[in-house]
Amino acid sequence: MIASRAITACRYCGSGDLTPFLSLGAQPPSNSFLRPEQIASEQRFPLDVGVCASCHLVQLLDTVPPDAIFDDYLYRSSSSKALVAHYGALAARLRERFHLQPGDVVVDIGANDGILLNGYGADGLVKVGVEPSKVGALAPPDIHVIKAFFGPDAATQIVRTWGRAKVVTATNVFPHVDDISTFTHGLAQLLDPAGVFVIEAPYLIDLIDQTLFDTIYHEHLAYLSLTPLAPFLARHGLTVFDVERVPFGASGPAIRVFSAPAGAARPVSDAVGDMLAAEKEWGVDSLDAYRSYARKVEAVKERLLVLLQRLAASGARIGGYGAPAKGNTLLNYAGITPALIGYIAEANPVKQGLVTPGSHVPIISDEEFLERMPEYALLLPWNYAEFFLKNSEYVRRGGKFVIPIPEPSIAP
Repeated sequence: MIASRAITACRYCGSGDLTPFLSLGAQPPSNSFLRPEQIASEQRFPLDVGVCASCHLVQLLDTVPPDAIFDDYLYRSSSSKALVAHYGALAARLRERFHLQPGDVVVDIGANDGILLNGYGADGLVKVGVEPSKVGALAPPDIHVIKAFFGPDAATQIVRTWGRAKVVTATNVFPHVDDISTFTHGLAQLLDPAGVFVIEAPYLIDLIDQTLFDTIYHEHLAYLSLTPLAPFLARHGLTVFDVERVPFGASGPAIRVFSAPAGAARPVSDAVGDMLAAEKEWGVDSLDAYRSYARKVEAVKERLLVLLQRLAASGARIGGYGAPAKGNTLLNYAGITPALIGYIAEANPVKQGLVTPGSHVPIISDEEFLERMPEYALLLPWNYAEFFLKNSEYVRRGGKFVIPIPEPSIAP
């Protein structure tokens, strides 16, 4: 039996002044897809969110041991064509912006199956991935994968074997780390003096403004804004020199933060000060914004259930489309079960034949889904709605998506 740990101090500044504002109930880890016979032994952990009164970091109030989440991690990034395009564009941009040359070392922390590193191409870069889960074994052969959680030991191994890194990326990873100070200390060992560290993660302001509660799950321990992040990095010798908002990241709208060793003399973009000022004006230091968000989350859940129940009452068949981790937060918080959503289509063959954690909805292949052809499909990777509306065979055959967030609706 694995127990979660309630935190007593902020992960970034150490303050003990944490205020809860949202509870999504007790849920299993979002990527813990099950075989049907495993349901009886499934575990659930609190999924509660609070904010630090000192540095204003929004974070989970309980930590699930990482081995419970990442050992049999089934998420394979490259199964999503949209993600392949997203990370390919990011890698190409990093290569051009930072003038990467053959022989330069690039590192991706939380490399999954090598999706971002693969986007750099095959022009002589030394590509190293750090990935604690078994999915790292699926990376292409030109990517060197270290099976570990990142920290000083992994950094030392990389530097001794290949040298210091010109670019280190951590996309949808930095907010996952509980011992974030040790993690960031490893970066100081890993980065070349002129190197760059790039974080991409869901952006707190979008999470609140657009009621994007499905990106809250046990992997995501922190929900980033620049206000707590910039001083945290500075305390670890990294200066934020640029920042940008990304409309469509891996899990929805994101923030992309560029930092470098303090002595690297990179000019600081006006975007950094502009974002800090905008966050202050928005109210990142005010509890009112977070409490209002909690009320909106509850309202979106109720509207979604009313819509799905109305469709079911009309005799329509409803399936699900895509089985991302964040979809499980939505299914469990809303109490959606196979009685309402009969099955979910998923392109990743590793998930096919399993059931979703908590809600226990069966997962089938895209091909079987098209054979069944339900009239409606709850689109769980809703952040790629535009992509699926243009490219989905299900839509071409007349199917309609129920888009749950930020406002439940039907498309096309």
